Amino acid sequence: VETAEHAEKMLTKYSGIARMIDQAGERLREGIASNRVNAEFAVTKTVEQLDAILASSPEETAFLSAQMPDEYSESDIVTWRASAAEVVRNEIFPAFERYRDIIRDEVGPVARSNEEAGLKYLADGDLVYMRLIEKYTTLPMQAEEIHEIGLQQIEKLNQEYLDIAGPLLGTTSLEDIYNALRDDPALHHTTGEGVRAAAEEAFRKAKAEMPKWFGKLPQSDCFVQETQHGPVAFYYPPAEDGSREGTFFMNTADPTSWGTFEIEATSFHEGIPGHHLQIAIAQELGDAIPAFQRNGFISAYGEGWGLYTERLADEMGLYSSELDRVGMLQADSMRACRLVVDTGMHALGWSRQRAIDYVAANSPMTIYSIEEEIDRYLSFPGQALSYMIGRIEIQRMRAEAEATMGDRFDIKGFHDVVL
Repeated sequence: VETAEHAEKMLTKYSGIARMIDQAGERLREGIASNRVNAEFAVTKTVEQLDAILASSPEETAFLSAQMPDEYSESDIVTWRASAAEVVRNEIFPAFERYRDIIRDEVGPVARSNEEAGLKYLADGDLVYMRLIEKYTTLPMQAEEIHEIGLQQIEKLNQEYLDIAGPLLGTTSLEDIYNALRDDPALHHTTGEGVRAAAEEAFRKAKAEMPKWFGKLPQSDCFVQETQHGPVAFYYPPAEDGSREGTFFMNTADPTSWGTFEIEATSFHEGIPGHHLQIAIAQELGDAIPAFQRNGFISAYGEGWGLYTERLADEMGLYSSELDRVGMLQADSMRACRLVVDTGMHALGWSRQRAIDYVAANSPMTIYSIEEEIDRYLSFPGQALSYMIGRIEIQRMRAEAEATMGDRFDIKGFHDVVL
C-alpha cells in the first residue's frame, strides 16, 4: 500500500467486501428459487472452508497482511491494523457466517447429487453449456465434437508415453508409467528451494533461445517466486507503468507434490515463453490498441498460447532430458482429459465419480489433484475447454501459414503476429 490515503481507503473497501458477501448470499437464494444450485461436493467443501476462516482470529487473516506505506510509523501501522481487525471482526466475519449458514442450511437441503452435478441436469443446461462453449473456445463447436477431439488426443498421448516414458521407466504398461510418475519418491522434489531453482534454470534457457523464435520481446522481465498459498502455479503480470516486473509464482507448501519432470513444462507455460510474452507484450503496445484489449483475457487465446508454448519449447530444444519431456506429456494429459470430462459431465450426463475415474485411468495425475480439478470443472463449466482447443487452433493457423507461404514462412514473424 503506497500511500496513507490508500491505506484508509482499504478499510472502506473491507466494509465493501462484507456487503459483497451478503449480496453473494442473496444470489444463492435467487438460484434456489430458480432451481439453479450446485451439487453436494461444493456445499460440503465451501462450508468447510468458511468454518476454517471463522475459526481463525482476524489478525491471522490475509486482510491484515498488507504491507503498509513507507511513511507510516510503527504506531501508524498498529493503529491501522487495529482498525482493520475491527472491520474484519464486526463486519466481514459476520458476513461470512451468514453466507455459510445460507449454503449449509438453505442450499444444502436442495443441492443436486454428485451423480447429477453437471449442467445437463438443469432445465436449460444444454443451452447454457452451448453458450459457455462459445464463450470459452470462441469457436462454433458442439460438445460431442469436443468430446471426440479429447478422446483422440488421449489416444495420441498414450503412444507418446510408451515411446518416451516407457524406456526410461523400463515398462511397456501405461498403468505402470502413470503409477511411477505419481508415486515414485525419486521423481518428486523435497524442498521449495529445489522447485524454485529448477524453474529459474528453465527461464535461463528459455531467455537464451527466445531471440531465435520471436522478433519482438517484452521489455519487462519475469522472475520466479515461491508462495505457500493459492493455485499450484500462476503468473502475475507486470504493472503497465513498469513499476513491477512479471512474476511466476510456484506454490511450494508441499514440495513433494511437484514431480521433478513437471517444472520445466509448467515454467514455459506460465512464464517464458508462455503467459509472460503474451501478456507483457500486449501491455507494452501502449496506445496502439485500447486499454481493454491490452488487458483483456480471452481464455482460448491466453491458455491456448500457454499450452502451445509447452510443445514449442520442445521444438526449441529447451527440455533438459527425456524425463522433462514426459512432463510435457503430463500437462497435455490434463488438458486432453478436460475435453473429455468437461463435456462428459455437462453435456453427456457423466457423474462426478465417472469423471474422476476417467482422468485417473488416462493420466499420471494424483487422485487429490484429479478431484480438485473435477470440482473446478463442475463449478466453472466450459473454461477448461479453452486450453487444448486454443492450442489446436494456433497450431492449425501455423500449419496453414506454413503451407501457404512455403519458404517465405518465418516462425518469428508468425509468433509476432499471434502475440
